[in-house]
Amino acid sequence: MDPLTFDYENLHVRVDRGVFELFPLSGSGMPHTLRVPLRWLGVRVHYKKPDKPGELIFGVVHDPNAALYGTDLAAFRYSSTEAARVPHGDEPLFRAYFTEVAALANRPVV
Repeated sequence: MDPLTFDYENLHVRVDRGVFELFPLSGSGMPHTLRVPLRWLGVRVHYKKPDKPGELIFGVVHDPNAALYGTDLAAFRYSSTEAARVPHGDEPLFRAYFTEVAALANRPVV
């Protein structure tokens, strides 16, 4: 199976052989890559205010049965710094990609 990739502005993500990799490109605001087995990946777009872009949060969850996407903030054991700002209108792009990723990992999406 070919890697499952997704690009958004200064961000490149890839799932290959059960491992999720985040590659921040220049100007993304994230200082490092993130590599985690799908079993432990958590992703959330967190909106503090309805009229402002949300913060994209990637990290490692306490429980491998937690939702892979739409992860509750309390479920994160470790979270990376914000990788991108996501306007409300672009959130469905992330949801579609991470729904595919969750299916590969046999994990839920909220």
